[in-house]
Amino acid sequence: MYLSKRITVVIFTFILAIFITACQDKKQNQNTEEKVKTVKVDVHTLKKQTYPIWVNFSGKTQAYKNVAITSRVTGELENRYFEAGEFVKKDQLLFKIDDTKYKNIVEQKQAILEKDKASLNLAIANVKRYTPLVKKGLAPKEKLDQLIAEQKQLKAVVDADFAALKQAKLDVEYTLIKATIDGVIGKPLVDIGNMINASSTELAKIVQSNPLYVNFNPSTDEVSLIKKYKSENKPKVEVIQSQNEYNTVKTTGHVDFIDNVTSETTGTVAMRAIINNDENLLLPGTFVEINLFITDKIPVIAVSPNNIGQNQLGSYVLVVNENNKIETRQLELNYSNKDLIIISKGLKEGDKVIVSDITKLRNGVTAETTEVANPIKL
Repeated sequence: MYLSKRITVVIFTFILAIFITACQDKKQNQNTEEKVKTVKVDVHTLKKQTYPIWVNFSGKTQAYKNVAITSRVTGELENRYFEAGEFVKKDQLLFKIDDTKYKNIVEQKQAILEKDKASLNLAIANVKRYTPLVKKGLAPKEKLDQLIAEQKQLKAVVDADFAALKQAKLDVEYTLIKATIDGVIGKPLVDIGNMINASSTELAKIVQSNPLYVNFNPSTDEVSLIKKYKSENKPKVEVIQSQNEYNTVKTTGHVDFIDNVTSETTGTVAMRAIINNDENLLLPGTFVEINLFITDKIPVIAVSPNNIGQNQLGSYVLVVNENNKIETRQLELNYSNKDLIIISKGLKEGDKVIVSDITKLRNGVTAETTEVANPIKL
């Protein structure tokens, strides 16, 4: 009997120990949960304000002018006066064609002109001599009419001779082939000594790349946005080309062309900008990033792209409500770029958007907030 009582005491003591331990664990868990339910977050209180709004595109540069150099006369290529890749100025001498034949033609045309001028002078003298005789009735009028007709015919011949001589002299000038624009000239396409055909033989190409065109293709929605909110008739652009991490080329310009039709295959609209390229650092055919300025005059609600998450319903942010609880706000986006996202629905002025890490936060958790500056940096 004594043994039975002893066993009972041991069992009671064991159960009591388990109960006390469980109560302590429960209390500890409650304390832990209370601590977990309050999190520290950084927030930014939203207000409507104006931002410089840029639209981002990818595009490709194009030469402002691309000219093929040809000859206006046929002949043997005699000389070249440039090095491939050098910058040439308009009217700079590039090639020379053998001009011997053309100088001979000038001499021939000059001789023909002198001969016909002498005949014209004789005809003029005959008309002057016969005119008073006809008036006095000493010579038939028909003879005078004939002399006047001959004078007119010879005058027409002399005029034609002048024109032929002028063209012959031009042909001599055309044997000196000059640059028609400023720009960088490419390699010669014909070697010295070859026969050149007028207008059909391409001798070289000159590319004018300052200024420079940039072609890009916004969607119809983006074009509508640009046209609706643009603050300038020719929206300004910033063009960036990163050649490597140490060498980035930046320049500016403006839109100079927006097509009036939409591509049926891509749903985009052709657009072109003209940009400065004073140092010729950008080459035609280069892929670039284009930032197109729309406006900085419209107050909007905007958040940083870094503060937006994605779920099955779309884009969302986390806010701290008036009860200091975290809640999810699904968003409708009006416009976005790499710097900001303009919100059309889901947020309003005064909302406290969480701008610290949101990956481990959930709805209903109590938040201790710290107000920080606007994370949108422009």
